[in-house]
Amino acid sequence: MNTITRAKTTPVVVGLLILTFYCGSLYPRQSAEASLVGVWQGTVHHPKMGDVEFYFTIDKKDAGSYMAKVDIPAQKARNIPVNEVRFSAPDLILDMSSFGFIYEGKAAENFLGITGRLKTGDEILLLDLRRSAGVPEARRPQDPRKPYPYEEIEVDFPNREAGITLFGTLTRPSGPGLFPGVVLISGSGPQDRDSTLAGHRTFLVLADSLTRRGIAVLRFDDRGVGKSQGDFHKATTADFASDAQAAWEFMSRQPRIDAKNIGLVGHSEGGIVAPMTAAKNKAVAFVVLLAGTGISGERLALIQSREISRSRGAGEEAISKEARMNEQLFRVFETRDDPQTAEAEMRRIIAESLARMSDAEKKELNASEVSLLQDMKGYLADYSWARFFLAYDPAIALRKLSCPVLALNGDKDTQVPADANLPAIEQALKLAGNTNVQIKKMPGLNHLFQTAQTGHPREYGKIEETISPAVLQMVGDWILQTVRR
Repeated sequence: MNTITRAKTTPVVVGLLILTFYCGSLYPRQSAEASLVGVWQGTVHHPKMGDVEFYFTIDKKDAGSYMAKVDIPAQKARNIPVNEVRFSAPDLILDMSSFGFIYEGKAAENFLGITGRLKTGDEILLLDLRRSAGVPEARRPQDPRKPYPYEEIEVDFPNREAGITLFGTLTRPSGPGLFPGVVLISGSGPQDRDSTLAGHRTFLVLADSLTRRGIAVLRFDDRGVGKSQGDFHKATTADFASDAQAAWEFMSRQPRIDAKNIGLVGHSEGGIVAPMTAAKNKAVAFVVLLAGTGISGERLALIQSREISRSRGAGEEAISKEARMNEQLFRVFETRDDPQTAEAEMRRIIAESLARMSDAEKKELNASEVSLLQDMKGYLADYSWARFFLAYDPAIALRKLSCPVLALNGDKDTQVPADANLPAIEQALKLAGNTNVQIKKMPGLNHLFQTAQTGHPREYGKIEETISPAVLQMVGDWILQTVRR
C-alpha cells in the first residue's frame, strides 16, 4: 500500500514506535516543565541499518503543553514535526504516528536523561535520551540569514468556523505599501509554517524570495501542528480549505497590504485547497498551483504508487500486483464508513496480495506484511481525510475559477506526475472559460521543485537545493505582472 503520500515524504525510518507504559510518582510540575525543554539526543542500534541518531527538540507551546520536532541526520530527515507531546512527569510520549513511530520514555528525577523505547509496527528498539547542545546542521544554502530586509511578525488568527486559533508568520516589505499579498498553503501531512521536510524549509525560502520582491507573505502552522490549535488527524482537505480562508481573511485586514491583490499559493495538497478556497471566495486575486493536482485522489494515488515503484527499479509485473492490491484497498475506503470495520478487510487484502507476490517482487517493491500493515494503520488513523481525498475530484473547484492561475509541475515529480495532472488542470480551467492561465512543466525538477536525478522522495534530503531559483523567479514575476494589470 505504498500510496497516498499523506506526508510529502515519510522518512526512511518510517517504522521505528513504542508502546510500553511506565509507572512512577509524579515530580513537582513546575520543575518538570522547566526541565523538559531543550534538545535530547539518543542512538538506536538497528540490526539492519546500524546506529541511527535521533534528536528531539522540545519547546513550550503554552501553559502546561509542549511542541516538538525530531531530526534524524543519517536519514536526511530534518525538522519533522511531532504530532503530539504528552507529558505527565516523569512519563513522556512523543507521538509521531503519522510518520510511523512513537516514543515513550520516563524522565530521570534530575532531568538529565530519559529512558525509553521506540516502536514501528512490531519492532521495538531501546532509545535512551541525553541532553545535547544542538542538532548538527545540514547544508541548506538557500536558507535566509537574519537580519532580513523586511518585517517578520509572529501572528495568530481565528478560524471561527472550526473554533480554533492558527499561528504563523507574516513577512511584509518595508515601506509605506500598499503591497500585494499571498497566503502559502502547505501540502499533505502535518506541516509547520515553513513546510519543513527532509531538512528543507521550502516555505521559508519561498516567503523570503517573494517578500524581498515586494510581496507580503503569510505562512502558518497546520491545525494541530506547532502552535496552531485543532486536531490534524480529524481534519479533511475541506477543513484545511476553511483554515486557508481564515488566513486570507486575516491577511486582508492587515495594514499596508492591498486587500484587492491577495492570492493563494498552494503546494501539493495545498494545490487542491487553494482552488477550493478561491472557488468560494471570489475576492481571491489569483491562484498559484505548485505540484497541484487535476485528477481524483484515487487516480492520483494509483499513478503515484506506480511512478515511485518504477523510480526505485521495480519490474512491471510487481508493479501491476501492487496496483491490484491498492485498487482493492481503495474500494474499502469507498464502502466502509469507519476504520474499525475497514481494518479486518484491509488485513485480508494485504495478506492475499502478498501471497501472490514472489520474494523477489516483494523486495523490488520494498513490501512486507509489517510495512504494509504499518501503512494501513496510518491511513486508518486519518480515515476521514483518506476517504475524502480518494473520492474528491479537484476539477470541481478548478471549473469555477475565474481569477488568474499559474500552474507549475516538475517533470521528475513522482508524487504528482506532471503529464497526468497539468493537462487535467488546463482542461478544467478551459471549461471555466478562464483565459488568464499559465501552465508549465518544469524540466528536471521533483515534487519539491528541486533539481533531481530520479525524483524519488528518498532524494529530497540529499539535495542541497531547497527550491529551484527558476521557480522562485517565475512565481515572483508572474504575481507581480498579475497584480499590475
